[in-house]
Amino acid sequence: MNPIVVHVVRPYASEQDYLAGEAWSIDTRSMLLIEAEALPIETPILFDVALQDGHKPIRAEGRVMGPVAPSGERPGGLRVRFKRFGAATKAFIERAVKSKDGGAAERPSAGQAERPSSPEAEPPSGTEAELPSQTEVERLSMPEVRASMTDLEAFVSPQSPAVVLARDSGVRERVPGPVAAPANREELLARLRQRRQAG
Repeated sequence: MNPIVVHVVRPYASEQDYLAGEAWSIDTRSMLLIEAEALPIETPILFDVALQDGHKPIRAEGRVMGPVAPSGERPGGLRVRFKRFGAATKAFIERAVKSKDGGAAERPSAGQAERPSSPEAEPPSGTEAELPSQTEVERLSMPEVRASMTDLEAFVSPQSPAVVLARDSGVRERVPGPVAAPANREELLARLRQRRQAG
């Protein structure tokens, strides 16, 4: 299935204002796209969040977890699970998590507590639940991922609808497997120790 492009605009003049107002909506593995239209669970999406000046602190690929109803003074929207994002988005997510809970990134946030209890809101399983490793972050700078974000720019403008269809991003999920130790590991280590002692 081709990913859906979701473009969200928030009424803030700066990243700091955005964090002050809506850091609660961002978690390490997911976020709430405030006031975004509902989509079927597990729908693949490309999404961004833009501020008033057009700056986009968040650009990512993910999957729909389910709708979230408004609660108290907090608006509702569409909760999505992160799948891929670049280094700039990763840094912004870390800032958001630290700003709302003083760096205790593993503690459940207010946004997590408001997830519906239906199956779509269950924590993701498998490799999609893991945060990108350093290898993953480096892979995110590859041309195919940059191309998917360029596609997102091309399909979306502030005047366009919140959700539009997009062509295939071309992003292929590759999960690096474990690297096995060589059979003669101890022998190699012994040689290295001998060289160090001789040198």
